[in-house]
Amino acid sequence: MNAELPDLERTVDEGLLIALSAVRMAVKNDIIVGALREHFDYDFARYADNARSEVHRLARQNEEYARRVSRMGRDLAAMKWRPSFTDDQRHDLKQFALRVRVHERLTLALDAVAADNNQVARIVASAQRSASEEVSSAVSSKLIELAVDPRAPDYAEHRSERLEAFVLINLAILQAKHDAATSPEFNEY
Repeated sequence: MNAELPDLERTVDEGLLIALSAVRMAVKNDIIVGALREHFDYDFARYADNARSEVHRLARQNEEYARRVSRMGRDLAAMKWRPSFTDDQRHDLKQFALRVRVHERLTLALDAVAADNNQVARIVASAQRSASEEVSSAVSSKLIELAVDPRAPDYAEHRSERLEAFVLINLAILQAKHDAATSPEFNEY
């Protein structure tokens, strides 16, 4: 068996894209939970700190993975003196060496992102857009759900309840737009 090893640069680039996507998702979720459950105002610095912390956490995780895979490779290499060392085991040694380099390079790339204020700002801005779209979609769905056919038999009976809910939702949207327009920092909520 002589399988090709994946390209180091491409593997690191793909790993970085996946890691940053996970960070954006975590920040997006934090923005949504902060806004809806905790009633926090949007605070760019807070979410930038969260993004940077997540990126650092992933970098440290990759550091640990590199150490663990390196130990696994050394353990396998210690068996090399045996006459029964197979082609698969030799391939595994190459694979372990590549994995160590990938995790080490990914650690460096993640640390570089965490240190770059522009990249952190792009992560937060993307997370904010996603959070805004998700909340907007949920509100729109709720409004559509509240739409009622005036020909329905119980239309008149439940009309006042529906109007009250509609007004509350619209007032919340108007308040959010007003807050966004009057806040010193752009806010889509």
